[in-house]
Amino acid sequence: GKAYLDVLSSLIIMALSACMLTITLQRPEKLMIYFETTGKEILFTWRMRVVADIIQILFLVSCGMMGEIMAIVTGVFLFVAFSLAQKRSDIFRELFRKHAGDPALADESDAAAAATVSRYEEVSEPSATV
Repeated sequence: GKAYLDVLSSLIIMALSACMLTITLQRPEKLMIYFETTGKEILFTWRMRVVADIIQILFLVSCGMMGEIMAIVTGVFLFVAFSLAQKRSDIFRELFRKHAGDPALADESDAAAAATVSRYEEVSEPSATV
């Protein structure tokens, strides 16, 4: 029984790691296009990355002493990334897409949207017919 659970938790950890790696690298392109066209864009957000890391930490803790060490390292990296996201959220604009539920990016998205609209209005010519 215990060996089966160890193998199962290891497979779940590897699958989560592979998913996070492919989303971060934006490869393979066909898979990324599938996620975008089927409405699964939440996979590309900061919030989903945090959820995946927390689930991975929980499964790592169940893998004995080495798993606990890896869980602590993953937790430290998650904490450092979260503190960086709070202080300098501009770093994460290239890596993660904005989502309405992301607290660090919500205020900036409103300002960026307003700047984009004003820039668009400056560049485009007014239409003669409405």
